[in-house]
Amino acid sequence: MVNRKRFTDQTRCKTEFKNRIICFILMDIFQEDAQCQLNEKLNETRIKFLSLWENYNPAGFKQKYRESLKITEDRCLEIYEEEKQMCEKIQLTKKVIAEQNAFLEKTEIELQSISQHCENIERQKQDVLEKIKKLKEGLCKKQELISTQKDQNKAKLKELNLSAEMFKKRMGLEIRKVQGEQLQFIFRCISHKSPEQPFTFLLKFSEEGNYEVTSCEPPLECMSSLQEKLKETNNFSAFLANVRKAFTTLV
Repeated sequence: MVNRKRFTDQTRCKTEFKNRIICFILMDIFQEDAQCQLNEKLNETRIKFLSLWENYNPAGFKQKYRESLKITEDRCLEIYEEEKQMCEKIQLTKKVIAEQNAFLEKTEIELQSISQHCENIERQKQDVLEKIKKLKEGLCKKQELISTQKDQNKAKLKELNLSAEMFKKRMGLEIRKVQGEQLQFIFRCISHKSPEQPFTFLLKFSEEGNYEVTSCEPPLECMSSLQEKLKETNNFSAFLANVRKAFTTLV
């Protein structure tokens, strides 16, 4: 039993030893292959470097470098000039836009002012039309009133003429038309001493169509009250009789 165990251990040791030897051999083979590949790469690099070195021309390289640098410099200057011109155009465009905006704002303000002015004119126009309408209505009413007053004045003149004829015969009354659309009433035969002595007053029609005495010679203190009574009664014959009676009291 012991001998078998020893034999087994020896066999295992031999097997492990063989395996290690094989591993070392393989590692040497791999290392030799890697070294060969590295040497080949180094040799290729050396050949390429020698070839480049043989073809290397410092003067030509510098010339090509200068030419390339000059081209690059010129292109950079062109780009700089283009950018400079572009910036100037941008600034000019901004200025033009600012001026146009200012002009538009000014125009908008002017348009608002014009629009407001037009609205004011329209309102004034409506006010004027309304005033014209009212004036026309007032004028029509005044024309109607004037027409009515004319008719009334004609009737009053007719009455005056009739009264004048009567008083002329009975009281020595004379009526004359004077300037200013006035009538002059001349009484005679009042004074027994001087029958031809005139006693006069001027009469006209007011805007309201009433009788209005503008002057009296000689003056009568009661003329105002006589006029008020005439307005109330509209009896002109009685008015003339009262005026003559008042003149007789002065003799």
